[in-house]
Amino acid sequence: MRVTLRSLPRRAAAVTLTVAALLAGCGDSGSTGGGGEPTLSPVPDAEAAARAFRLFYRERVERATLAYNRFGLFGDTVAATTIGSRAIARDGDSYEVIPRATDNNLIGTSALGAWNAYQVFRSRALELTLIRMLDGIAFAEAVTGIPGLTVREVMPGWTRVVDGRDGSVTRARDGAPVLHPEPPDPALEAEIVATFSDGLRFTYREDPSEVFFHFEPAAGIEDYAKTLSIDERPRFLRESDCCSSLVRTPEGFPWAGAWWGNHNSRDNFPDLSIGIVTALEVVADPTVGEQLRRSAQRVVEAGRRIGDLVQANGGNLMTVDEYHDYGDLTVGGARRPHGDPENQDLGSMAACQMAYLAKAISSDGLDLPYPALPLPGEIEQLLLGDLFGVEIDLPIYDCLDLDQAYFGESFDTIGQGDLFGLTLFELIGVLDRLSPGLAETILGSFQNDYDDVVEATQAVYAYARILGRADLADSARAALLSQTKLQRTFADLLYARTDPARAASQRYDAALFEAGAGIEGESTRADLGDLAEAEARIAQVESELAIPDTSPAPLVTDEEILTRVEANLAGEKLESVVNRYRAAYGATPPIRRTADGYEARTSVDPTYRPVEVPHHRFLAAPTSWKSTVRRVPRDPRLHLGQARLRRRRSRPQRRGGRHRPLAAGERRGERGGPLVWPTQRLVRPRRRRPHRSRRRARCGLHRRRGRLPLPVSGGAAHRRGSIWLRCDAAP
Repeated sequence: MRVTLRSLPRRAAAVTLTVAALLAGCGDSGSTGGGGEPTLSPVPDAEAAARAFRLFYRERVERATLAYNRFGLFGDTVAATTIGSRAIARDGDSYEVIPRATDNNLIGTSALGAWNAYQVFRSRALELTLIRMLDGIAFAEAVTGIPGLTVREVMPGWTRVVDGRDGSVTRARDGAPVLHPEPPDPALEAEIVATFSDGLRFTYREDPSEVFFHFEPAAGIEDYAKTLSIDERPRFLRESDCCSSLVRTPEGFPWAGAWWGNHNSRDNFPDLSIGIVTALEVVADPTVGEQLRRSAQRVVEAGRRIGDLVQANGGNLMTVDEYHDYGDLTVGGARRPHGDPENQDLGSMAACQMAYLAKAISSDGLDLPYPALPLPGEIEQLLLGDLFGVEIDLPIYDCLDLDQAYFGESFDTIGQGDLFGLTLFELIGVLDRLSPGLAETILGSFQNDYDDVVEATQAVYAYARILGRADLADSARAALLSQTKLQRTFADLLYARTDPARAASQRYDAALFEAGAGIEGESTRADLGDLAEAEARIAQVESELAIPDTSPAPLVTDEEILTRVEANLAGEKLESVVNRYRAAYGATPPIRRTADGYEARTSVDPTYRPVEVPHHRFLAAPTSWKSTVRRVPRDPRLHLGQARLRRRRSRPQRRGGRHRPLAAGERRGERGGPLVWPTQRLVRPRRRRPHRSRRRARCGLHRRRGRLPLPVSGGAAHRRGSIWLRCDAAP
């Protein structure tokens, strides 16, 4: 007999493709039967094979779930979030686990993965995992004490010891016990300890102010010397010079002493929103238990506050930066941690898909017809400057549709204009053949952030499906298909000739986005392949259960320390960062070798003090949960997953503008509104106006809105696609 996805019972098909997406199966992926459907090898008893398949992969999922809870989630015994990098040391039945500061973390996507796995396997371990992840999202919104603020990462600022041998949990800061601001339910905490830590002892060092100055000097010599050692305590920690600092929640707030990544950015926003949309689905499911429902409801309420704050501030993600009082909100990422301004803040919505996603999770929600929403990111201005060197002062315009791309085009039509008889992408392809790698130079930075746009659209689709808004769901699916086609275009254009493996990986990502929205086509099937990437990731997570005892790393000499630090400084593009290092340390690194270890100093304390020799295994982000399924309940044939199985790169370095404060409650222009948090001041970038001489014949882009713009006296209006280029006459 020939077994196809259509012929398997609905539950068996769901289990088969769920675990295939999670674990990527073993061996041959099967042949293709009539009609282009993937098939499985014939078996004497299909029902028995399906039961065996389910049992085998249930055990694999349970092992991965156990490892993820032990080594991938941080914060507290109950509320915990994914941190993208960690160090693990083992000594028999005792482990030490250190989350290392990472500004892009798969917090919401991990929750979706746990939810999808739970819907198939319904194990208590998966339910507890999902409770931890959802409570972690709620914790991430609550930690700042400012309703609606989102964060890149969050750590409670304590050292937590979970002893599965006697069931105890202790928390300490600077050696003293910590009073928990929101004590977890004792029975739930005990069950989590027994489920994931039975017979073992785990020490989680979740206080970065301790880790930065005791563990990191020898664990990350270059980063410590250049950045981490510049001591800004107690206010913040210099996690990076690019995208984020760790800000300390001050006294007077419930989570005083906790640390959170402050450079609130739109490339983190879709991921966190996916967790919020997942919580919506959990709340809507009548079969879930009360514990899980309560956790999901807290996330839904936090999501409304997040969306409302974005709406109240003209489409901007707000934060607290390093240069204003804790009560002053600024647009996220307007100024770098070391002081250099960005040329465009990172917190303003720069894609209509993110703007509509923020609207969806807000109290008002989203439905058709699409409302007009401000898009303060002005990505066109950035693209013109980065790609073509054109400096032009463009007006802020509105989003009118989920498929709206850039320069007034849709994702179907962008890049299709006629340039010397070629489309834009064809022209770039020709140039890349003449100079290999040129396409990535031109489009690589933009393409690197493009997956966040697609992710946001898929989240809007999931939101519409969950709430039963069929027309909105259809519109989102159509927009998503246009975007994934462009994703494949990018993959082929940038990497097909120079890096085929990377091109295949990006086409795989596009296929998983489509599968998550129930889009089934030949390109989807072909690009999914045998899901080998997902298998590699889940195998990595499973293997962490078998980490052997670790030993101290070999010591390095002072000469090697100096060589590594100077080489790192030589590669630093920001002169201000190098100057800061020289002012603090001159030519002498802030870490040096001793007879049996190391000692280090900071920028504010010239005394060298002993630091520890690392005896850990360093591991990258456990992204396995990103490989789990995106279930599509209305289509029993297709229950495939979505995974972006590579770490995100940091945003390109940017410059920026100045700031000016607004009084409490002041409106942000015609589209602004009072702050949701009325006791605080908003600090936003000032829009820089060109000098009078540059304002002569200044042009601006104006979206067409049903009628032609009136001609300017002494000037002209010219149509360019679906936008109008309006040139004012010189004064």
